[in-house]
Amino acid sequence: MNDPKLFDNGENAADFREIIPDQFIITEKELDRDVYEDFLTFLEETDPPADCSDLFRQGGNLSGGGIAISQKKLVLVQLAQRGSAEAYRLVQEYCTRPDPGLEDWSRIALYECRMRMESDLLDEPVGLISTGLGGDGERLRYIFVLAFSDEPLAEEQQQEIREALDSVCRKHRSPVEEAQFRPACLYVQVLVPLDVAVGAVIEESISLLNQGEGEVYHDYLATNVAEPTEEEIEQFLDKL
Repeated sequence: MNDPKLFDNGENAADFREIIPDQFIITEKELDRDVYEDFLTFLEETDPPADCSDLFRQGGNLSGGGIAISQKKLVLVQLAQRGSAEAYRLVQEYCTRPDPGLEDWSRIALYECRMRMESDLLDEPVGLISTGLGGDGERLRYIFVLAFSDEPLAEEQQQEIREALDSVCRKHRSPVEEAQFRPACLYVQVLVPLDVAVGAVIEESISLLNQGEGEVYHDYLATNVAEPTEEEIEQFLDKL
């Protein structure tokens, strides 16, 4: 089985499609890059345990006291290596109440264990994708901002815009998590499948919206790295 790879938010969605395996997992939240690299180093230097029963016993005691943090890190790595349903259950249980400082480590162990399980079941590599805004396991989360040349918009216009946006996003299997009208703009949070270009979703939405009465600028702000600040949105609007 090939080693799974973490794709960070320095690479865009187009890059993802060129280099990821056919199967992948999208993290719900961004993984700490340094912790992930430390975890992989630890993983490469750790041999799988010969006695799984002893490993599972230790895994069941992870949340208790009397076990050094260094030992807990080792047990989590070995459970991830095991990649079985029982190992996944034990790591998942620990993730609900990890020791301070092991939150990211345990979360990475859980993803690693899941990747190995799915790789074995599918008999093909499974990749891992992590971006600043995360996703829902299958789709990447994006935020984009559309600007209007005329505002304020009447309530009826806002409803028409919401319906048009929803129709485009449904077509592209991209659930809208939030659509918020702000002065001169529409702030949207959406989940987009990896095989769909977020630019296509946004530009098709703009095209459909411009068939109505209100005019939407063709320039837009979009990101999957971090929630844009009010200052960044204002700077975007000021440039139009």
